[in-house]
Amino acid sequence: MGLTSNSITTTTTTKTAATVKAENISNNNTDPHKQLNNFSDSEQQQQQQQQQQQQQPNSSQERKNKKQKLNNSTTMTDDEMYEDYDVDDDSAEESGNESLDEEYDDAATQEFDFDENQPQRSLGKLTRQKSFEVLNKDDLFSESHKIIKEVKDVLSIPSEAAVSTLLRHMKWNKEKLIERYMENPEKLCIDAGVPNVMKLNATIVEKSGNVSCLICLEDYPPTQTFALICNHRYCLPCYKNYLEIKVSEGPECIYTPCPAPKCKVIVHQDAFKQIVSPEVFERFNNFILKSYVDDNPQVKWCPAPGCIYSIRCDRKERKEAVCCKCGFQYCFNCNDYEIGDHMPCPCSQVDKWLQKASDESENVTWMLANTKKCPECRSPIEKNGGCMHMTCRKNAGGCGFEFCWLCRGPWTEHGSTTGGYYNCNKYDKSKAKEDDDKAHDAKTELEAYMFYYHRYESHRNAMKIADEQRRNAHLKEQQILSKFDVRSADTKFLMEATEQLLKNRRVLQYSYVYGYYLDKKSQERNLFEYLQEDLEKHTNLLSTQYEQSLDKLEDYQAFIKWKEQVTNYTRITKKFLDNFVDGVAGGLVNTQIN
Repeated sequence: MGLTSNSITTTTTTKTAATVKAENISNNNTDPHKQLNNFSDSEQQQQQQQQQQQQQPNSSQERKNKKQKLNNSTTMTDDEMYEDYDVDDDSAEESGNESLDEEYDDAATQEFDFDENQPQRSLGKLTRQKSFEVLNKDDLFSESHKIIKEVKDVLSIPSEAAVSTLLRHMKWNKEKLIERYMENPEKLCIDAGVPNVMKLNATIVEKSGNVSCLICLEDYPPTQTFALICNHRYCLPCYKNYLEIKVSEGPECIYTPCPAPKCKVIVHQDAFKQIVSPEVFERFNNFILKSYVDDNPQVKWCPAPGCIYSIRCDRKERKEAVCCKCGFQYCFNCNDYEIGDHMPCPCSQVDKWLQKASDESENVTWMLANTKKCPECRSPIEKNGGCMHMTCRKNAGGCGFEFCWLCRGPWTEHGSTTGGYYNCNKYDKSKAKEDDDKAHDAKTELEAYMFYYHRYESHRNAMKIADEQRRNAHLKEQQILSKFDVRSADTKFLMEATEQLLKNRRVLQYSYVYGYYLDKKSQERNLFEYLQEDLEKHTNLLSTQYEQSLDKLEDYQAFIKWKEQVTNYTRITKKFLDNFVDGVAGGLVNTQIN
């Protein structure tokens, strides 16, 4: 591969054998024997030098060339860079770069002088950057302030308070704000409650005398009053009380209007800072940060109770779960604590499942499958035994009509000729058979739903137990330390096991939602159930091993054996979980079972 870098030349001065011989003779003219000895020694040294040069040819030159190559890597195309640098360690043999790591020894690497301003490429595997970021309060303030400054510079608006009000009006969408401001700045500013972005407050005229406050009806010097650009002036004590009441009412205080009736001018951030106490202003700023998260589709609060962090996700319709610093893992799109991470189900299936479980449709399905309507009054009737002679009883709210349970015809038309009390030969030709066929289909569907719902709830409850076990793992750890006199490092397997149980139970819970909506006749269903069964079986075994009572462990050897069993099952269940998740995510038909 050719490089456009400046040529680097290295001059190596090597004495020939004749030159060495001449120098030795000239330096030792008085002793011919000594001259011959010196020549022999010199020839030996020269041969050693030549051997070393053959073993390491031009090592200095190579290092310089490699250094120059790396420094100029920013000017190469991606194809040129991938020719020299191995992207994946596992594919080194295929790419022909097997000796790359050998060429770049430690000494040569230490000699490289990287430019801090130039991007560096790793010689190992390329790692994919996270598409989400956990943000704390300081991060939110920095990001919101950065957006305010960008809009301020683009639109040449002198006040950050005015820009903040405009951004809150546009739900922190800076692109849309800039676009609308360029189209019609006057209309946008009026709609946002900032009629004049160049001047937010009315000018105080000190020579005009005292000003009467329209709230308390007291007279005040102009310096003890305040007015926005609308020039509705009130005394500072009344204004302060007004703003503090608005802040105490909650997040809507960031849209507080002027106290004057029907005035739509918004009290800006600098006015709050000037009038209210620092504690109240801090709460006001917190509500601004809250609006930055609530109104921003790319940023959401962590739904875990008591968590103060938020997460920004740059990728729309993200399928993978995000993990907050508090330890809670959940779907960014659903953003629901009860749902959490619903892998392997897509969000649409979870919505349908929860809706199906919460509405009254299943009650209607049950009634359709297990009851029949009276032919006269249409009241639902459940048959719990007995013959086909049915009576819609009046004491239960019915009409008293007597009919055949099978064909729903009047019982007066039935007798021994129609099959007696336990059969009906009119049934096959009646419309009632069609209704019963529909009821049978509904009953079959209801039974399938109940099968998956029962297992969904079972793993949900098991996950709650695993979560409780995780919270109480430190208590079990203390019992082990006191009973067997082991190191604290020997009890780390307890937390690892409970964490793995939590992950497995969560995936298994939603795997039954995924299985319910999976095509019942597809090849994928067979592979799905195979992987699901493996994961479920080994998860139950891990749970059984972990829940073993410490009283049954008589000595240290028994503890070590139990620890090894729990550790092994933790590792095994993790492997089965990875196989299951990879299988569903990558397409079950193409899944390779390990």
